[in-house]
Amino acid sequence: MTTLKNFKFKRILNEDPTTHSLALLGTLPGPQIAGEIVQAIVRVEKTVLNSNDASRFFGEDGLIVKFKLEESTDIVWICSISYIELGA
Repeated sequence: MTTLKNFKFKRILNEDPTTHSLALLGTLPGPQIAGEIVQAIVRVEKTVLNSNDASRFFGEDGLIVKFKLEESTDIVWICSISYIELGA
Protein backbone atom coordinates (compact mmCIF):
# COMPACT_ATOMS: atom_id res chain seq x y z
CA MET A 1 0.00 0.00 0.00
CA THR A 2 1.22 3.48 -0.85
CA THR A 3 1.96 5.82 2.04
CA LEU A 4 0.64 9.34 2.37
CA LYS A 5 4.22 10.62 2.27
CA ASN A 6 3.84 10.15 -1.50
CA PHE A 7 0.67 12.30 -1.63
CA LYS A 8 1.22 15.33 -3.85
CA PHE A 9 -1.11 18.17 -2.83
CA LYS A 10 -2.87 20.02 -5.69
CA ARG A 11 -5.67 22.04 -4.14
CA ILE A 12 -8.30 22.28 -1.43
CA LEU A 13 -11.64 20.83 -2.52
CA ASN A 14 -13.60 21.75 0.59
CA GLU A 15 -13.04 23.55 3.87
CA ASP A 16 -15.80 22.81 6.39
CA PRO A 17 -15.66 24.86 9.60
CA THR A 18 -18.64 22.95 11.02
CA THR A 19 -16.85 19.57 10.96
CA HIS A 20 -13.38 21.14 11.30
CA SER A 21 -12.19 19.32 8.19
CA LEU A 22 -10.47 19.82 4.86
CA ALA A 23 -10.92 17.74 1.71
CA LEU A 24 -7.70 17.83 -0.32
CA LEU A 25 -7.15 16.84 -3.94
CA GLY A 26 -3.82 15.40 -4.97
CA THR A 27 -2.14 12.37 -6.47
CA LEU A 28 -0.61 9.12 -5.25
CA PRO A 29 1.38 6.42 -7.01
CA GLY A 30 -1.01 3.81 -8.41
CA PRO A 31 -1.32 0.58 -6.43
CA GLN A 32 -1.07 -1.83 -9.37
CA ILE A 33 1.06 -0.45 -12.21
CA ALA A 34 4.60 0.86 -11.64
CA GLY A 35 4.83 4.55 -12.50
CA GLU A 36 1.05 4.99 -12.56
CA ILE A 37 -0.22 8.16 -10.85
CA VAL A 38 -3.82 8.27 -9.62
CA GLN A 39 -5.91 11.13 -8.27
CA ALA A 40 -6.64 10.97 -4.56
CA ILE A 41 -8.88 12.84 -2.17
CA VAL A 42 -7.78 13.01 1.44
CA ARG A 43 -10.01 14.31 4.21
CA VAL A 44 -8.21 15.72 7.24
CA GLU A 45 -10.09 16.45 10.46
CA LYS A 46 -9.11 18.22 13.66
CA THR A 47 -10.71 20.38 16.29
CA VAL A 48 -9.22 23.38 14.49
CA LEU A 49 -7.50 23.30 11.09
CA ASN A 50 -5.89 26.13 9.20
CA SER A 51 -6.30 25.79 5.42
CA ASN A 52 -2.99 27.66 4.98
CA ASP A 53 -1.24 24.53 6.32
CA ALA A 54 -2.82 22.11 3.78
CA SER A 55 0.25 21.90 1.54
CA ARG A 56 2.45 21.10 4.57
CA PHE A 57 0.56 17.94 5.64
CA PHE A 58 2.43 15.51 3.37
CA GLY A 59 5.98 14.76 2.25
CA GLU A 60 9.21 13.72 3.93
CA ASP A 61 8.96 16.46 6.56
CA GLY A 62 5.16 16.67 6.51
CA LEU A 63 2.91 16.99 9.51
CA ILE A 64 1.24 13.60 8.88
CA VAL A 65 3.16 11.03 10.92
CA LYS A 66 0.88 7.96 10.89
CA PHE A 67 -1.61 6.58 8.40
CA LYS A 68 -3.89 3.58 8.96
CA LEU A 69 -6.30 2.17 6.39
CA GLU A 70 -9.57 1.45 8.20
CA GLU A 71 -11.68 0.28 5.25
CA SER A 72 -11.60 0.49 1.45
CA THR A 73 -13.50 -0.12 -1.75
CA ASP A 74 -12.39 0.30 -5.36
CA ILE A 75 -13.36 3.97 -5.09
CA VAL A 76 -13.04 5.11 -1.46
CA TRP A 77 -10.45 4.68 1.32
CA ILE A 78 -11.46 5.38 4.92
CA CYS A 79 -8.35 6.16 6.92
CA SER A 80 -7.22 7.37 10.29
CA ILE A 81 -4.36 9.84 10.37
CA SER A 82 -2.09 11.07 13.14
CA TYR A 83 -0.28 14.36 12.74
CA ILE A 84 2.04 16.76 14.52
CA GLU A 85 0.29 19.64 16.31
CA LEU A 86 1.44 22.98 14.98
CA GLY A 87 2.68 25.20 17.76
CA ALA A 88 2.80 22.28 20.21
